[in-house]
Amino acid sequence: MSVNIATQFFSLIVCTNFLVAIVSQPALAQVGEYCQFESEAIATKENLRIAAFQDTTKSANLAATREYQAIMKEHSQSLTTCRQKSWLKTQGIWLRLYPCDLQSGKLDEVMDRIVNKGYNQVFIEVLSDGKILLPQSENTTAWNSLVQSEKHKNADLLKLAIAKGRERGIKVHAWIFTMNVGTGYGRGIDLNGLSKLTVARQNAIARNANGDSTISIVENLGKNGEGEVPTKDQLFIDPYNYQAQSDLYLAVNEVVKRKPDGVVFDYVRYKRGAGASSVVSNVRYLWIYGQASLQAFRDRAENFQGREIINRFLKQGYITPTDLQAVKKLYPQETEPLWQGRQPSEQNNPAIAYWQSELWRLAVGHAFIGVTYYLDTVSKPVFQQGLPASIAFFSDGNQPVGAGFDSRMQPWHLFTNAYEWQPMAYAVCGKPDCIVAQVLRIANYAPSGTKIAPILVGQWNEPFTNRPSLEVQMQAIRAAVPAVNSISHFAFGWQVEEVALSRSRQICKL
Repeated sequence: MSVNIATQFFSLIVCTNFLVAIVSQPALAQVGEYCQFESEAIATKENLRIAAFQDTTKSANLAATREYQAIMKEHSQSLTTCRQKSWLKTQGIWLRLYPCDLQSGKLDEVMDRIVNKGYNQVFIEVLSDGKILLPQSENTTAWNSLVQSEKHKNADLLKLAIAKGRERGIKVHAWIFTMNVGTGYGRGIDLNGLSKLTVARQNAIARNANGDSTISIVENLGKNGEGEVPTKDQLFIDPYNYQAQSDLYLAVNEVVKRKPDGVVFDYVRYKRGAGASSVVSNVRYLWIYGQASLQAFRDRAENFQGREIINRFLKQGYITPTDLQAVKKLYPQETEPLWQGRQPSEQNNPAIAYWQSELWRLAVGHAFIGVTYYLDTVSKPVFQQGLPASIAFFSDGNQPVGAGFDSRMQPWHLFTNAYEWQPMAYAVCGKPDCIVAQVLRIANYAPSGTKIAPILVGQWNEPFTNRPSLEVQMQAIRAAVPAVNSISHFAFGWQVEEVALSRSRQICKL
């Protein structure tokens, strides 16, 4: 017997004995109140996964693969049964993928850990930070592919993640950044060798009255009330711009071709500033000065006086009695300025404060409508395929703050029940009360028939960053809003037990 044959025989015997030792033990697929698996069942499955993806003899590998698939199926069935009996029918987790997840068995490891924690839904980040989760060889969008490698140019991480999730009984949803297209938008070369950064895409970027984009302003006023610091990799588009609409529409259409179980739209809003900039009270600081948005705003005028007043308001940020007198002289045949949503005044010569208020209300409404119109445009491929569509949003992103308005301008009160609502209940007060209050606010305003699925931040079994444990948060929501039977957690990489794995997935090389 040659050395090579002897070595192979010894490897086969060792591996086979190892498998026998594993599979002879009970699977122990018990699940608890939150449908989490016992440590013995987790260890058994992990050992089988390692064996299945080891570079060993073919027969041993096939045996390990069969046993691994069997325990995956068993855990899938146990999870489904547990969720059917639980008040919480759907427990989701938000997940970012990395190129290294293409490594053999790596995505399996991630999905197994998700199942182990009782999650039966995962939101895969598809479009974020200016990268898209599409194969390089098929990518015709305005964004570069996440995996930039000639060797892996055909790799379809999204399609792979959907398959790996479903294999384990997980519903896999595509998570798409909507108005925040990232600084990678329009960068690089397309499949025809042409630059993606066209003039049309440059015009698609949202701007304020000074011509600033959302990346050209360096905000150094500190954190806002929720501890967020403006980042330089965020780039927001003008929602009225046709190029922006068509670019994301194409991306969404490519995503739904992979047949996910649903699509969730995030960043359905404008950029939020930090410090004092988190509140906006002057039209000149709204991100509505892109060419398309400006044109749409001016077109809201219903007579010449109205258009002239709107132009002066946009340019100056305010109007004066002199402005009103000037437009009357310009267009004496008209009684007063008119625009959409405004009825002729019942009082003679209203005070200037009245006109300021009416114009500010028009500006806020214009910003709001741009967001909802853009969302309804880019989400069409989802509805055309009959897939569920949902929106992640802040419960306080749509309201006045003092004399101004929350700079995110997130009009969730205008969203319809055609979408599932996923409010980010991230409030911090050391107890669940403020978190529940955010969910209650949504529930009280939502149209009849709206499915509400809150998103929570925290850790299992222990408080974290002045928030109660996830269990405490979920039970408090259950008590306050019994209709809620779907909750998700942000995010997989933030959970203490997964930090090391997530870091290793970021830094490894294919």
